[in-house]
Amino acid sequence: MKSERGVTLTSLVVYVIAMLITVTIITIITSYFYKNVEVQTESYNFLGEFTKLQSYFSEEANLETNKIVDISKNQNTASQVYIVFSSGNQYTFVKENKSIYINNVKIASHVQNCTFTEEIQNGKQVFVATIQIEDKTRVMKYALKNW
Repeated sequence: MKSERGVTLTSLVVYVIAMLITVTIITIITSYFYKNVEVQTESYNFLGEFTKLQSYFSEEANLETNKIVDISKNQNTASQVYIVFSSGNQYTFVKENKSIYINNVKIASHVQNCTFTEEIQNGKQVFVATIQIEDKTRVMKYALKNW
């Protein structure tokens, strides 16, 4: 009777090939997963920018006795679009670097277009910010608290 005392060369080659195939399959699946995660992250960057802007505009709208002091004219042709509030805050969209600033601090980037308008609705002063980031456009309306 033959004794089975070790691993033969043939069985060793079969084990190595099986492990190589398994590792290759896992690597391919993992690389597809990470590539898709990067694509999703890049396509949803604009949501963070909209959220930041909404928080700043909401805070501005809720300040006591805050009102609009000035809005830039000819917003479609101007190189800078701005809105100034009685709180002293000025929001400025600079077309050259595609960013929005509050006073001199950048709060949003990758902004393709931005306009500010003023409306009166139900006896309240409302400011409307129309903002385009990448290919997404949002119209945000904020009624000033105590006009």
